Amino acid sequence: MDRLNRSAPALRGKFADLISDGLILWRLSTTGQSDLWCLVFKHPNGLCFVLDDDPEGTQPYKVYGEHHDIVGLVNRTEALKGVLLRCGWSDVDVE
Repeated sequence: MDRLNRSAPALRGKFADLISDGLILWRLSTTGQSDLWCLVFKHPNGLCFVLDDDPEGTQPYKVYGEHHDIVGLVNRTEALKGVLLRCGWSDVDVE
């Protein structure tokens, strides 16, 4: 389940300690905006991803999703990435 997360400031605190153990799936950039980072990590109920423009900040995540399996999570994150790429965002090498 993905949620637009503009009104849930407590969520960052809930997942903040897990981000340090997370994995960066991808990072996108576009002119005039902060980069978007897609991170995934284990969650007590399965797997979770966040889409954020400031992974170490204190503002709510832009989007987050919880999935019971890696296939669902990857499919959802790739769909989000595809939409953003079609809107003019570009891949950034995270290595």
